[in-house]
Amino acid sequence: MLRRQRTDSLLNVLLWFLFFIAMTMKQAYGPAISSPEIHQIVQTFIKEEAHKMESFDCRLYTPTLADYKQKCPRSTLTCFTTEVKVLMLEYGKRSSSLHQKRLTKRLTELTSLIKQKDGANCPKCEVHREQAANDFLTTLQGILEWMNNQGSQQPASH
Repeated sequence: MLRRQRTDSLLNVLLWFLFFIAMTMKQAYGPAISSPEIHQIVQTFIKEEAHKMESFDCRLYTPTLADYKQKCPRSTLTCFTTEVKVLMLEYGKRSSSLHQKRLTKRLTELTSLIKQKDGANCPKCEVHREQAANDFLTTLQGILEWMNNQGSQQPASH
């Protein structure tokens, strides 16, 4: 009986220790930059709404992956966030409001996590080429995929 209590106590201490290590690691390395959820929201939106958007004449300023990679990740995502809001206003009730709210919220959260070098001479959103809504969303999806891939390839030590 005494041996079982010791084992239970030791397991309890070990579990708390592992939890402490996990929380310390999360604080040290921060949260994952892009979650698979936001990628899934964009992908679902493209699948469910793309056929409706073909007749929808809305052109959106579309930054590129090169804009994100070079030195302007935050301004790139800020532009996408702003343009997604425009898309939702223009597209209106033709789209699932659940997708609209979740996409806007997740992009805003993601943008707040991104750091950008001070003094980066990033172009304004309006400088980017205008593209159709479907192309805009496909580009956004590509950037999110790249971010996810980069996050999974980051070295364990900083």
